[in-house]
Amino acid sequence: MNVALVGGLERHEPEIARRASALGHTVEFHRGRVGGRHSDELESMVQRCDVTVIVVQVNSHGAMYIAKKVAARHGHPALLSRTGSPSSISAILESLGARPYAMAVGAS
Repeated sequence: MNVALVGGLERHEPEIARRASALGHTVEFHRGRVGGRHSDELESMVQRCDVTVIVVQVNSHGAMYIAKKVAARHGHPALLSRTGSPSSISAILESLGARPYAMAVGAS
């Protein structure tokens, strides 16, 4: 499954990518900056991913709003995570892999 991760700390990205790969997922990262062309990049990323995980603690309100709006427009689930720590994101990714995609969509 292709997962969009919006927000969080850049230093966590390699570990999150490694853990996601071990679970059979790919992760695309967006740091939550939406000035200039960054909002277009965020929209494109959310559009092409199956699931969007939005980190609440380290993120801009604009990025959260855009990600949720675009995910809803395309019928993709948007999940919220308080932190973007590798363990928090891993738990979300494990739960996505533990149940069929259709059930994960209904759980959002």
